[in-house]
Amino acid sequence: MAAVFFTSIAAFISTNLDDIFMLTLFFAQAKGRKGALKVVAGQYIGMGCLAALSILGALGTQLVPQRYAGLLGFVPLCLGIKAWMDYRSQGNKSRQEEETSETPGIGSISVALVTMANGGDNIGVYIPVFSGYSAGELAEALAVFAMMTALWCRLGYSLGNHPGIKEKIERYRHILVPLILSALGVIILAKSLKIP
Repeated sequence: MAAVFFTSIAAFISTNLDDIFMLTLFFAQAKGRKGALKVVAGQYIGMGCLAALSILGALGTQLVPQRYAGLLGFVPLCLGIKAWMDYRSQGNKSRQEEETSETPGIGSISVALVTMANGGDNIGVYIPVFSGYSAGELAEALAVFAMMTALWCRLGYSLGNHPGIKEKIERYRHILVPLILSALGVIILAKSLKIP
């Protein structure tokens, strides 16, 4: 049981380090407690979908062939382009109006989609890990993943609401959000197409 526990922690950390940056960005944009709960819900939905696909893969049912999973890179790429276009369409506002204006909070579905799009490596690691597990060991691994997702959300929330970090993200969100989402999409697509 200890082996499953530590293996699950290692698998989660190794495949979700980049999620800390996205969660920090999402939590910095979240509007109050309700917005933060949407980010948490989205992260759990995304991780749940990745775990479910990995279990199906471990059982021998490949719903999405690995070469097509990378096409999910279009999700963050499109979200990044949309964020840039939204910013550009508001270009007539003065800088002061922009800084005081309300921006829409991030939604659960957007967080879930970005989490899943960034999950190609998760599935690639989780399938072989899950394939050797009994039902009890699989339940333990999923419990560890749920615990680690909570820890990741807490860490992302703390970073996203740190006054210095939050202020920088708020000031440069019109650049950071499109840039990070678009770069993530390009990286995912490049990996799936085996571009060096």
